[in-house]
Amino acid sequence: MSAPARYAASSYALPPFADGAVLELTPLDATDAERLSIVFAAMDPWHSYGYPAGQLQPMMTANEPGIPCFAIRLDGNVIGVILIQPLWLRGPYLRFLALEPVAQNRGIGGALLAWLESEARAAGERNLWVAASQINTGGIRFYERAGFHQAAAFDGLAYDDRIELLFRKRLTD
Repeated sequence: MSAPARYAASSYALPPFADGAVLELTPLDATDAERLSIVFAAMDPWHSYGYPAGQLQPMMTANEPGIPCFAIRLDGNVIGVILIQPLWLRGPYLRFLALEPVAQNRGIGGALLAWLESEARAAGERNLWVAASQINTGGIRFYERAGFHQAAAFDGLAYDDRIELLFRKRLTD
């Protein structure tokens, strides 16, 4: 399937949580992107890297062809952003996933990864990919718990004194 066709739906409804909470992905609008960029710029790893909201917001609103950016909604409220690059090394690359602090540690990230994996498997993809800064220990633990394994380390990629880690989850045996 070509990149523009993957994740072409305007919204996705994920299975409801046990408590009945509804999780969905919808197009991200500029107002939400502006608000969330301020929230995310104050969080690590972006805060540690010195990314101001003014650099995060354009990434979320670039509308690159074939690379969807969705607002993550919980019971209708925008609580985060997910940006997916389809067809990257025989599977999608999760370019950006961020949740507001109040939405973290509630199973939302896991539900999003399960959805992404289901979509990739349905498309016959072989891998899921994500990168995390070595200083993002919480993110690394999250991805490892979800079955990702470190595939590469890039010393000095984003900053001379930092290491970026590439993680892969194989979808085939």
